[in-house]
Amino acid sequence: MVKPEELEALVGERVILRLASGAPGKHTVTGRIVGVVRALDGLVVTVSPDGAEPGQNLTYHYHYVDSAERAGPPS
Repeated sequence: MVKPEELEALVGERVILRLASGAPGKHTVTGRIVGVVRALDGLVVTVSPDGAEPGQNLTYHYHYVDSAERAGPPS
């Protein structure tokens, strides 16, 4: 599991998120982290997936994120 501080450091970056098996949707998401919100139980991450229409963001509680790595520019 990724630490909240690690995800906060990636705000604005294009990333590949690998999600835990219990996460809703796909288990890998590539896109830009557009924001994070601190919550009493951790952190909520908002991602704008590659190819999504503006405003069609996804949100995940940080405990669902197994790994986050910077991705290169979209191809």
